[in-house]
Amino acid sequence: MFKVKLWATLFLVGISFQQASAEDDMAALLKTQECLRNQNCDSANTNEGKSAEQQALDATAGNTNQSQELNNISADIMPFLLQQSAGDPAKMQALMLKAQTDPESFLNSLPPEIQAKIQKVASDIEKNRTPRKNP
Repeated sequence: MFKVKLWATLFLVGISFQQASAEDDMAALLKTQECLRNQNCDSANTNEGKSAEQQALDATAGNTNQSQELNNISADIMPFLLQQSAGDPAKMQALMLKAQTDPESFLNSLPPEIQAKIQKVASDIEKNRTPRKNP
């Protein structure tokens, strides 16, 4: 269940940068991925971008390394979304809306390497959240 919640947060990070990926060309895709990874674009400075970044930090209990990993995974998902939507912004929006209503199904539709990254981050976050018992 935590993995699904993490995916929803991860997805929100990507949604905030959707406008940068609406064009169907490699330059726009690369620009969007750089924006997600480095937070160095106009979209990152919008209220939505700042809110998404805060949600990523909240999901990782303030762990900036794990939050960055969520941003990296969001960037990795962008080519998949572009491919699945055939570059059509309306179809991409529909995919994003579907992912919001059924994140587990969407997560399962992702390539195995992206699923594995999400599972690893979710596991790492869960380990850090679990109170440690003293022997």
